[in-house]
Amino acid sequence: MASTETVRVLSLSPPFISLRWVEKYFYLCMSLLIAAVVVYGFSHTIENKLIHGNPRRPILLWVHAVLFSSWLAFYIAQSVLVRIRNVKLHRTIGWAGVALGTSMVVVGFRVAVVMARFDTSQLHRANRDAFLIVPLFDIVTLRSVLGWQSF
Repeated sequence: MASTETVRVLSLSPPFISLRWVEKYFYLCMSLLIAAVVVYGFSHTIENKLIHGNPRRPILLWVHAVLFSSWLAFYIAQSVLVRIRNVKLHRTIGWAGVALGTSMVVVGFRVAVVMARFDTSQLHRANRDAFLIVPLFDIVTLRSVLGWQSF
């Protein structure tokens, strides 16, 4: 035999306004902050070492710069799409992110090797290949490819 019983539920006060703001804008703000840090960090070297580098840098480094800039723009766009609640478009173009991320891994390995050779042959820096472990480890662990929010 079944019985019914009335259960009283405690009502909780609504979250603080600041907490709701953080829940709504956290990922968007973090994507903008990450982009700002990356732009600031590379702004000190891109002029002298890529655009007006002497000797000229390999074209693959330019490809890598364009891919990574595209990744940052994509990351911000995805955060904006979720924020404006256009999840359908967010999921649809997410497949472009898969292709972009995959290309970053492939190009990243190649750039690491090409730049080690460039440093040795063009800039006459000895033993640059010994430090290949640093960029290759970053790529293998996906730290520099997927950003900090992934997984």
